[in-house]
Amino acid sequence: MAAMAEIDSADGNCADQRIVNSLLAELGLGPLDTTPRTYGGRHRNWAGTTVSGTGVFVKRIVPGTLEADRRIRRLIALESADWVPVPRPRCLGWDPKTGLLVYELVTPARDGRQLADDDDFDETIADRMGRLVAKLHDAASPPWLDVSSPRLPPLGEMDALPLEVYRNACAAELELWRLLQKDEALIAALRHLSAIPETLHTPTHCDLRLDQFVIDGSDVQLVDWDELRLADPARDIGAFVGEWLFRSTLGIAPPDAAPDHGAIVARGAARFAAVRPLILSFWQAYREIRREPDTDLGRRSTAFAGWHQLDRVLAAAEGQSRLLPVERAAAGIGRALVLDPGRFAATLGLTI
Repeated sequence: MAAMAEIDSADGNCADQRIVNSLLAELGLGPLDTTPRTYGGRHRNWAGTTVSGTGVFVKRIVPGTLEADRRIRRLIALESADWVPVPRPRCLGWDPKTGLLVYELVTPARDGRQLADDDDFDETIADRMGRLVAKLHDAASPPWLDVSSPRLPPLGEMDALPLEVYRNACAAELELWRLLQKDEALIAALRHLSAIPETLHTPTHCDLRLDQFVIDGSDVQLVDWDELRLADPARDIGAFVGEWLFRSTLGIAPPDAAPDHGAIVARGAARFAAVRPLILSFWQAYREIRREPDTDLGRRSTAFAGWHQLDRVLAAAEGQSRLLPVERAAAGIGRALVLDPGRFAATLGLTI
């Protein structure tokens, strides 16, 4: 796993670290020899070097819920099999009871989000990522691959939020959910998007973001495979495109300012024009490698890029008292792409 953006170099969770060191010892690697680094993300994690000199990245998916247990099973199935369609960090071992998985630490390296933040993400990198994703989608489907429906878009929540989700949601999240649940056209479009024929399904990452790509020189690896399954490949393409679209949208105006409409439109157009060549490089490389992509792939990818805007706004809303104007703008863009992807596919560069 990569040396991602560090958030806490001296985490004090001693109980978890004891569990980590116990597994590392069982694997013959020995305990961590220094206080580990930890990084942002859905799951707790630790990175460091063991007393044997092995660099490790340890991730914990706390077991006990249906979704967490499914994630653990998917990862163990992947790492137990001789199936490596694209490069990924080597798994050194796991413990299903604690939900710990140990990976080889890839360093020095940066992830795609870091490169984008530092303005070091260029068309060559986008090309490599497009080729990698195409190879994944062209891979033979192993018999152990999960065939269940991806958890996103969360169609059940479009009707009603589970009580626990409702109780834990902040005001901005509930504001967005109210908008989504009243939008019958959007819900119908998302249901249609999630119901494509299984004959179009391929091995799909299903949680693709820029920080899931780890870049070490000319090498690109893909990480965080816990949503891997047989699904619509447009999900991965749309997520890559959606990442850049969301980044360009967030920069159209200061968060709490309200400049005139013309200035917002002009700035948004300029920001997207700056990242569109990256999308084109990714898509062209993908098409060069991918064997016979279906003719509707670009349109569906555009729709999933739209869903990605809504998903990112929902993530950004966490902990906020209200949706910011720029987040509402991103949600509006996402809605337009989901409702009429054929109209916007060429604008995004997703033509076949």
